[in-house]
Amino acid sequence: MSPNMIDGRIMDEKKQHLLEAEDSNMIDGRIMDEKIQHLLEAEDSYAAEDYVTIRERITRVMLFSVVMWNFLQWIDSVKQSSLQPAGQLSGTETNPRWAHAAAEAAEEFAAYDCSGHGSVLLDTVPTNGEIVCECHACFTGPSCAESVPDCLAQIDSGDPVMYEYYWKQNAEAGTLVTPPWYRMSYREGMNMGTGCTLALEKQIRTLHKMVGNAAADGKILLVSSGSSPLLLSIMQALSYQKQASYSAVAAAPFYELYRRQTDYFGDNRFAWGGDAKLFAQDPGNAGKDAMEFVTYPNNPDFRTRQPTLNGSHAHIIYDFAYYWPHMSAITREFDEDIMTFTLSKVTGHAGTRIGWGLFKDPSLAALVQMMLVTNSLGVSHDAQARATQLLRAVTSTYLKDNGPVPFALPAAQYAKEGRIFHYGRAVLERRYKWLEQIFAASDRFSFLKHDPEYCAFFGQTLEPSPAYAWVYCNRKEDEDCYNLFLNAGISLYRGSAYGVTDRHVRFSLLKRDSDYEVMEKYLLKLVAA
Repeated sequence: MSPNMIDGRIMDEKKQHLLEAEDSNMIDGRIMDEKIQHLLEAEDSYAAEDYVTIRERITRVMLFSVVMWNFLQWIDSVKQSSLQPAGQLSGTETNPRWAHAAAEAAEEFAAYDCSGHGSVLLDTVPTNGEIVCECHACFTGPSCAESVPDCLAQIDSGDPVMYEYYWKQNAEAGTLVTPPWYRMSYREGMNMGTGCTLALEKQIRTLHKMVGNAAADGKILLVSSGSSPLLLSIMQALSYQKQASYSAVAAAPFYELYRRQTDYFGDNRFAWGGDAKLFAQDPGNAGKDAMEFVTYPNNPDFRTRQPTLNGSHAHIIYDFAYYWPHMSAITREFDEDIMTFTLSKVTGHAGTRIGWGLFKDPSLAALVQMMLVTNSLGVSHDAQARATQLLRAVTSTYLKDNGPVPFALPAAQYAKEGRIFHYGRAVLERRYKWLEQIFAASDRFSFLKHDPEYCAFFGQTLEPSPAYAWVYCNRKEDEDCYNLFLNAGISLYRGSAYGVTDRHVRFSLLKRDSDYEVMEKYLLKLVAA
């Protein structure tokens, strides 16, 4: 190739190109001068060399510069596109009001008149092509306006539907709109070591600090699909960690799930050991590895209790499902090795299935997380997003306060103010007093009473507001207390489910007002008999 291919004109063009780049701020003036000088020096020093070689060298340098510049421009465009609306990521357009129709539909369904005894939801299935209300227990008809005659009053489960009224008053604060592309990945946006989204973890830690019921700082937080799988995973992890066979125990009366899970899923590594008090009294159990469940306050009787077992062979699992200001006086901040909680008893959203645990031991927490992930591959992002929004709504009002807000107003007023702990306490305290007064009229039953306690969250001494009432049938002929109430039209939970005799029954105080209106006529008649 002719050496004239690199002539003065080409050099002038290259100089002009670099000067234009300088004008566009691609390269500052000093660097530009150095590059021009370098090319001029190269032209002089390589005058005797083969011009083809010179051209190839310059071409490679220029091509490399172009490629690098385009690459840097592409990197910058990726960074900028991550800040743009979703529709601009691929150059396509997204309706800027994509959530409008869905929001309108939700509001339209919520506005249906169901006589205060039902609701229409987004997933309500039409009947004969028409939308009809989903009625609460003991009500029927297209708008739930008709009472079911002689309907059984179901006061058994701990389903916390008493919060429906509260969230209808705080619909805007608790509502979450999620796009269909929201966190479709298994892992993105999640701390894989804890199974928890960063946003939910922040809200949970904020909640504990605000309430003062548990020390969360410095502990590992794991999230699960409700507290039930978390409790099972803890049992499995403890047995694997120590490579030992464990007995799982709880002082009677105890939450029935502890025994049921152990019986169903236990193997040669852990088995149900029964009542913790009897287990501790048996000399044959001395030195045996055991894990004790301590529900605080206790389900079903709502007493506060301390662990029965102690020593290096005992592992205590604290279940703090009910240790919140609306159900229990906050008397201290617990700082235990293993502590579990559930969203259902904080906000009432049992169906969202969110539970969490706080752990001091990183190795145990890693094993628990391994068990959870092996079982389910993680917790729903949608459920965690909903829980995050609900807890944000719970904390936002209280974090604006300068100190405790005294408890003195009716529940409806607290619902309007967005104070869920005040609202819940007002509802439960009223129901507990009402039930206590009814049973006080008869010596046929013994109603377990609780004393007033000082609550640090409210900054005052308060009357009890338990989630459950614990009743004992005194008469000899009432040995089966459960069937006595069932035959009277009231469904409860029997004592044998909690490791005690069936002379005991548990009343749930977490249901709707209408459930207790149905129960009242049956209960008054039974107590008077």
